[in-house]
Amino acid sequence: MIDKRAGGVSARLLAGFVGWQAEVTFDNVEIPADALLGAREGKAWAALTRAMERALPILCAYQVGSCQAIFEMSVEYSQTRVQFGVPIGRFQRVQDHIIRLVNHLDAARWTTWEAIWKLDSGRPAAASVHLAKAVTAEAHIEACNAAHEVHAGIGSSLEYGLVPHTQLSRTLFNYLGDPKWHKRQMATALNW
Repeated sequence: MIDKRAGGVSARLLAGFVGWQAEVTFDNVEIPADALLGAREGKAWAALTRAMERALPILCAYQVGSCQAIFEMSVEYSQTRVQFGVPIGRFQRVQDHIIRLVNHLDAARWTTWEAIWKLDSGRPAAASVHLAKAVTAEAHIEACNAAHEVHAGIGSSLEYGLVPHTQLSRTLFNYLGDPKWHKRQMATALNW
């Protein structure tokens, strides 16, 4: 672990919706022995893996909250937007999009809850954590896509509030590993 003020370390914030992401550059940085992650040399990956196993479900829960918010926005909009004299939620195609959104929300929610439950109860959780991240990253994007179908044009308005969720879903898709990587990690954890 290196102090960001150490010689040869530079960081710059990356432009985008999530302003806390940064690019860190190391240029001939000397790393003292006491700065190694893990109890001793060669043990850093295990320490990082344990930390990630506990951090990923928090990220997943954040994405589940975003999915829940866009679900609520979509249902409310489908009940109040009137077209041809009836709320658009009465149309089969709009209902299909909301059901698709619900399916993704539920998949993200249940896989995340399972991972958190396993961590809280001391059960082996690695496979569930990786499954939750893979499912939630995909579900977040697909839930946003379904919400945009329900909202149509108004969903693209920055003032409306759906766009920030969509930007976040795209940003977090690859954050801390994309779904393919997490599926491979899950298979490894299951000894496949």
